[in-house]
Amino acid sequence: MKKLLMMIGVAAAMCVGAAENIVETTPKSYGWPIERFLAKQMEIARFNGGEVDLVMIGDSITHIWDRKGKGLSVWKQMTKGKKALNLGFSGDRTENVIWRLANGELDGYKAKVVTVMVGTNNNTSDRTDPANVAEGVKKIVAIIREKQPQTKIILHAIFPRGGSAESKHAAARARNDATNALLKKWVDEDGDLVWLDLTDKLTDGNGWVTNDVFYDELHPTTKGFEIWAKSLEPYLR
Repeated sequence: MKKLLMMIGVAAAMCVGAAENIVETTPKSYGWPIERFLAKQMEIARFNGGEVDLVMIGDSITHIWDRKGKGLSVWKQMTKGKKALNLGFSGDRTENVIWRLANGELDGYKAKVVTVMVGTNNNTSDRTDPANVAEGVKKIVAIIREKQPQTKIILHAIFPRGGSAESKHAAARARNDATNALLKKWVDEDGDLVWLDLTDKLTDGNGWVTNDVFYDELHPTTKGFEIWAKSLEPYLR
């Protein structure tokens, strides 16, 4: 444990350079992110090297799914009778996920299905290049393939955000869309990934999100999680 905390401290002190979206850094060297990281290590240890039906990797959109509130009942129904591991961390960017996966979150078990959706926090910044975000996602997939070669990877298009072109989320939405276009092209060329784009199911006729599906134009409501769960169902049978 002491060694792990030292690793976390070193990672937190790393300087982020031009390729900021693919550098391995931890979210924070203190507080709940590290507590959650360590708790997940204990959860993984309880699998005792066995199979896990579903592993979900992402940011707050994934994180809140199994917490009390809007997504918990849907999560329980979706994972009933299954071993599931939620590796969503609120606020995570691609580089934070890379650090977590490289430091134990994919070790000590065999996953049947792994889902990935991350990048919206990178794209919140107007200094972000969607091409860098896409490269970060590709690196995440590469780590999964290295550590879990038997698994089926479902790569989600980054969820839509923003209720209109005037929304504070509109610029980030455009960067999300640009990142998704790059990822879709890569997935088509790769040929061994499942690409799951729920944009049409999560938006209105104008392509924007509504409050009944995203309560704050970013995070899903119960209805949003139900749409997500139904879309995953064929892959989890």
